[in-house]
Amino acid sequence: MKKAPTITDVARMLNLSVSTVSRVMNGRDRVSDETRKKVLDAVKKMNYVPNYAAVSIVKKQSKVIVALVPDLNTPFFLSVVQGIEEIAKSQGFFTMVFSSNGSSLEEHAFINGTMGRSVDGAIVIPSTPDLSFYTDYSKPIVFVDRFNNDYSFDSVSVDNFRGSYIAVEHMIKMGHKKIAIITGPKELNVGQERYWGFDQAMREYDIKPDDKYIRICDWTESDGYNNTKDLLNMEDPPTAIFAANENICRGILKAIHNLDIELGKDISLVGFDDNELAKFSNPKVTVISRATNEMGKIGASLLLEKINNKESHSIPQGICLPVKLIIRGSVKKLN
Repeated sequence: MKKAPTITDVARMLNLSVSTVSRVMNGRDRVSDETRKKVLDAVKKMNYVPNYAAVSIVKKQSKVIVALVPDLNTPFFLSVVQGIEEIAKSQGFFTMVFSSNGSSLEEHAFINGTMGRSVDGAIVIPSTPDLSFYTDYSKPIVFVDRFNNDYSFDSVSVDNFRGSYIAVEHMIKMGHKKIAIITGPKELNVGQERYWGFDQAMREYDIKPDDKYIRICDWTESDGYNNTKDLLNMEDPPTAIFAANENICRGILKAIHNLDIELGKDISLVGFDDNELAKFSNPKVTVISRATNEMGKIGASLLLEKINNKESHSIPQGICLPVKLIIRGSVKKLN
């Protein structure tokens, strides 16, 4: 059988050092664009495949990180994972993606299991507010989107408070006072901050939030659907709803359709997170937009820096990205 080419063969063919070829293969930046192209062309021509198993033995690294998310059916989670994979691949790491199915038990079992401890680090969007078991995790970890302020970990999030505030402020400026919110549990930062933004906007405009319009539920399409039907069947229904995530927003849109009422006329809506249904509904839904893919990229960069430089960032970093309001046609202007 023909012997598989080695990194030494690639270096010899190009009259380069093995370390230069290695830097290219590991995505390092201390190589000129011309040299990088030569190496990558030669690698493709020779069908060279890096021996990551050997590298992991020498460096005591598996060259694998894990992305642990609540589910794989939500566009937001998938966009974050794509960002993670892009950065990991550029630095010679593989990404394993696992779903906790929204279960704290499955999350706990994975992190404390053999698989969770065999990778070099983890990027997690947690399903549980109890993050105490992560304090015993021996590998670097970064939380994306969700975290608990009781624990100190590296994290990447967005300005949830600001996003909710400007969403509700927009509805108020359009003349709405009877504003409902359908949001998730407050135990993690996401639920807390998005509710606080709603509450602050209402109170700053001298509107007392009405308890019957406040719905705390799970971050699911079904809960968005059921709570919307309940709200709109009231004797005194709200004139506008703030959907605190894209799953809830999809449920609201389906409920509006099934109740045969008109979005932007009979009921107004603003959602947190853009999504395909919001873009293609009629009218299109006004949303709070955030850089979901960028969250994954930043999370991966933070994690790989910790893996490659164990002395870096001993103090946990908390990175918060901005959000913006995209105004479409789903909010009716009242007199």
